[in-house]
Amino acid sequence: NSPYDLFNLLDGTQDTNGTWFEGATSAGVAVTNPIDLTTLGTGAFDFTYSVSAIGTCTDNDVTVTVVIDAFVSAGTDIPFTVCENELVNNSPLDLFNQLAGQVSGGTWSDDDSTGLLNGSDVDLTGLAIGDYNFTYTVNNGSCMDSETVLVSVIPAPDAGTPTNVEICLSDVMANQTLDLFNQLTGNDLGGTWTDDDATGELNNSTVNLFNLNIGTFNFTYTVLPSSNCSADSATVQITINDIAAPTTAPDQFFCDQASVSDLVATGNSITWYTDATLSTPLNPTDALIDGEDYYATQLDPVTNCESNQATSTLVTINSSPNSGTSVQNTVCNDQSMVDLFNSLDGTQDLGGIWVDTDGTAALNNNIFDATAVSAGTYQFEYIVAGVAPCNDSSTIISLNVEAPVDAGTDATLAICSSDAALDLFTLLGASTTTGGTWSPALDSGSGLFDPSIDPDGTYTYTVSNTCNTSSATVVISTTEAPDAGTDNSINICVIDGTIDLLTQLGGTPDTNGVWSPLLNSGTNIFDPILDGSGMYTYTVTAEGACSNDASAVLTIQVDESPAPTVVDANLFFCATDNPTVIDLENGVSGSMIMWYDTIDGTIPLLSTDVLMDGQTYFATQTVSNGCESSERTQVSVVIGDAPTPTLSQDGELFCINDNPTLQQLTLNIQEYDASSNNVLWYDAPNGTNSIPLTTVMTIGTTYYAVLIDPNTGCESSERLAVSVDLSACGDLAIPDGFSPNGDGVNDVFDIDNLDFLYPNFEIEFYNRYGNLVYSGNINTPRFNGFSNQSGLLNDGELPVGVYFYILNYNDGTTKPSQGRIYLSR
Repeated sequence: NSPYDLFNLLDGTQDTNGTWFEGATSAGVAVTNPIDLTTLGTGAFDFTYSVSAIGTCTDNDVTVTVVIDAFVSAGTDIPFTVCENELVNNSPLDLFNQLAGQVSGGTWSDDDSTGLLNGSDVDLTGLAIGDYNFTYTVNNGSCMDSETVLVSVIPAPDAGTPTNVEICLSDVMANQTLDLFNQLTGNDLGGTWTDDDATGELNNSTVNLFNLNIGTFNFTYTVLPSSNCSADSATVQITINDIAAPTTAPDQFFCDQASVSDLVATGNSITWYTDATLSTPLNPTDALIDGEDYYATQLDPVTNCESNQATSTLVTINSSPNSGTSVQNTVCNDQSMVDLFNSLDGTQDLGGIWVDTDGTAALNNNIFDATAVSAGTYQFEYIVAGVAPCNDSSTIISLNVEAPVDAGTDATLAICSSDAALDLFTLLGASTTTGGTWSPALDSGSGLFDPSIDPDGTYTYTVSNTCNTSSATVVISTTEAPDAGTDNSINICVIDGTIDLLTQLGGTPDTNGVWSPLLNSGTNIFDPILDGSGMYTYTVTAEGACSNDASAVLTIQVDESPAPTVVDANLFFCATDNPTVIDLENGVSGSMIMWYDTIDGTIPLLSTDVLMDGQTYFATQTVSNGCESSERTQVSVVIGDAPTPTLSQDGELFCINDNPTLQQLTLNIQEYDASSNNVLWYDAPNGTNSIPLTTVMTIGTTYYAVLIDPNTGCESSERLAVSVDLSACGDLAIPDGFSPNGDGVNDVFDIDNLDFLYPNFEIEFYNRYGNLVYSGNINTPRFNGFSNQSGLLNDGELPVGVYFYILNYNDGTTKPSQGRIYLSR
């Protein structure tokens, strides 16, 4: 605790410019603070602190006491080291044996909480490799000391765990070595290796495997002991395995080709190589090479080692003989030196023999005399002998022997296009050779000539073979047969006009024929009016190679329909009828009537077409023969109309209270004639529902008026629309009394149509005292003798008497009305 600052014994409020003195007063010797306690020895020592006075102010001195006790020692530690395999022999360990100079009476602590400390004894058998601290502490009450003893457990020497080596002799490469340390795991460094079997191939930790023989060899690694530990060793075993080579024939023969899988050897799991060094094994599918040596090894079924030595065999591959492939060959029977090799494809081997398969007796080696045989096909066989194990090869050829051909003699042919087809081959002569071709080609694809299809001209027949080529021609001239077309029957109408009869025949008739009987036109044109119905024959005369004329009959029926019968040549319609063409049917009679707007029009009118005033229309009819009449009936049309009525000024004004009727409105039509009653009213602008004149007019209704023409009876096609105004009433008629007695007559005070005429009205009734007893408008019930004002009578019933009213019209123009009424019961 030295040096020691005496200020630690004060409370910190002191001034720091004072002086410390030895003893209990400031009369002692001044000392330097902090103080050196080591010079004081043991006992109690006083020190006084004094601060000089400031002016008239003084301060009390302060004395502190320092007590120094005698020192105690826990001794000096002696570390203890033990090998992990010697723990049992040294347990328990008394820790006092690991201290020197300590005082007794202290205690030991297990600093690393091993749980193996009992007093001063440590059970070493429970410790693992490592360092452990145990502390001894002594205390005399004032002073304390401690010392820590280090117990170290160190590893025992370890030569490691060996892994033996087993290797095939065939796998050992030249100068191949093995580092034995690679066969140890967990070993200590610094050990030594020994060659247990004195192979002489160990150099430090490296073994030369290449120089080892077949067998098993041991090598031991030893790690020397350290303090408190013994030595350790491990042995690595190396085994070299091998098997004898398989057996095989020194020579093996094959035909054309062979693969490694075809080689034969006796042994287990044979492997073949192409070199004695056995560097690259062959695949079973690898092709063998002629004249090549192949080397075989086998596998030891126990060690799976390949034999280090191989047995060899010489491969010989013979080629199969080739007798070639037959090719088609044809010769003429005038050839005496036919080389049969020309009937092979040229790939054949030489040295073979020919066999006269059909026994022609015309073969000498490979030369055949075709002049000695008749035309036909002959077979010969070519044989080439094979070298074992290859078989012989043979090819059979077929030789065609032909005689010269003859295309016949030239010919000519004149034919009609309508004649039957003819085989031109029959024109060439009996000795003609078949199998030739015609040029140009005929439509039949053969020699059959069809005059209706094939064109005329020169046709050449050509036939050829190995001996020669021969040709002959046939010159053909074709005359076109006459064509009058085919028979037909037609029905024509007079209205159809003229027609070209050639267009009515079937087929495609020639245009140079004549008609019988002759037509009025002298040509092919038929006029239904001049020529009439009948049978007309068309004839075309045959020419050249054709002998038969052609004719066709056209049967003609000419039909006509009469014009429609006139019923009324002058038709009258009213415009309000909206007449259309269909209304013209009333002017004629007939069947299937069609109307036109001109005498020679070609487009018939539609039944819905609107008729025009003053227009003339023309009608045709079609009877059962299907012909429209060529003559037309005419009908003239007149369309009548009445003018639109006109209304006098303000003629639409009425008072609703008068219950005005249509008769009153009719009187306001300027054209109205009471004697003829020529005005009629409708409820719609185009409707047919007429309204009686006695009809009372209503608010918001529009009425439509027409005039009736007294001469034609036609109504106006354009109607007059009138919307009446029923508000022209002038001053209202206000009742002067009412009797609300419940008898159903005058029970309420009411002014006719007040709601309609003045919808914004307000009316008030007062009694004779000037009190308001009723106030109403369009939305309140009519005054019924009861007050609708509060505070007058208990039940609101008003007494009999005179009441005064004020009626405000609220229309912006009419002044209010006021007066009195009498209420009676």
